[in-house]
Amino acid sequence: MDELMRKNETLGQKDYKPAKRDLTCSVHFVNPGTSSEDELASVTRLVSKAEDLELDRVFKRELTDLATNRSLFEFGHNFEEVRDWLSIEQPSKVPLGTVLRYMLENHLKTTVQIEINKMYFNCHVIVLQSYSKFFMDLEEIPLVVTLPEDKVSQKAFMLIYKWMLSDEPKLERKNIIAVFIAASYLRIESLLQHCWKYFDDINCFNEVTACIMYIDAKGNPALDIVRSLMLTRIQKFLLTFVATRDFLDVPLKHLVYLLSSDDICVNTEVEILFIIVRWLGHDWKHRQSYVANLIGCIRFNLMPLWYLLCVRRLETHKLIKDLVSLPKVNSIFNEAIAQITSSMYEEKISGISMDYECLTRNAKQRRWIQDEACPYFHLIGCPYTRDINFSQFESYLAILQQQPHDCWAKVKLLDLKNPKKCCMKLHNNDK
Repeated sequence: MDELMRKNETLGQKDYKPAKRDLTCSVHFVNPGTSSEDELASVTRLVSKAEDLELDRVFKRELTDLATNRSLFEFGHNFEEVRDWLSIEQPSKVPLGTVLRYMLENHLKTTVQIEINKMYFNCHVIVLQSYSKFFMDLEEIPLVVTLPEDKVSQKAFMLIYKWMLSDEPKLERKNIIAVFIAASYLRIESLLQHCWKYFDDINCFNEVTACIMYIDAKGNPALDIVRSLMLTRIQKFLLTFVATRDFLDVPLKHLVYLLSSDDICVNTEVEILFIIVRWLGHDWKHRQSYVANLIGCIRFNLMPLWYLLCVRRLETHKLIKDLVSLPKVNSIFNEAIAQITSSMYEEKISGISMDYECLTRNAKQRRWIQDEACPYFHLIGCPYTRDINFSQFESYLAILQQQPHDCWAKVKLLDLKNPKKCCMKLHNNDK
């Protein structure tokens, strides 16, 4: 202020007077009813006039305001406590679950589009994330998610989304493979378990249906374990399957797996050799290197002795002649002949009759059948097993192709303890 006065005097303005300003201050009171000058009020007041700074007048006015401006709540009225409030009948409301289901099922307010080969599906991403680890693991959800059609077909995705929305979903047999492949890609664990519920049921997939499933599942790595399971279901249906064109396309590892099974049904172990020759001969140029893999599937000590002795001399099929003349195969033949003759000699010395079970006692068994349509069926000890050849086998396959669809199921298993006699007339003529 002094500095300002000096500046005015310098300018010749000695009559200068500062502009009049109202004084203001903020006063706090703790208890307006007390006379103590040391207590502060709880109400903050803005004092803009000099006379309001007189504390007694401020206290008096505050007491008057409190006495005449009290609220209903301050008078003791509490509107939150209403008698019988909860007993009043409430208006009905559509459950949230029903509203959400309506929105989901009618694709309202969808949040993502799934594109599969230029077809777009409007979906709710929360539904997809609830079941699919593929969608759950996406760090950012784009407006459009493109899926590969070879992994998730349009039909499969539509069925899977329907499965997600359904409380009691069911899978159709004709679409289960496509659904399984898509569920594997999208990592929908609960849906995969649903598929396996059917796969594991032998009533759903047994013999013919298992074979059809095996063929349908061809060529997809995600289904390798399913195909292997289906192969174990093929038993009496084996030879009918071998008679089809589909058999010729079976991969090597599956063929080895199939022919190594104890449960496949054949008239004679010779048929295993013939089955291998049929498969090899379909593409010999590319498959000849697989001979060693497949020869191990043949249980030569279950072959008839007469066949082992005569096949190299009597068989006319070129591929079979080439196979049995291979050093390794020729050696296996000789070992099998020595083992069988040794077993027969021991049984004869012991005075034990040479029945079917005796001749195959030390070998891992197959499941033997006795198909009346088979033109070369003979018991293992019958001398006429020497006449079995690949040409007869091809004729038998042609017969199987003409049989009724359920003919394989009527073929009876061979009773090893009481096998039906064969070639009795021919045996009597030989005597």
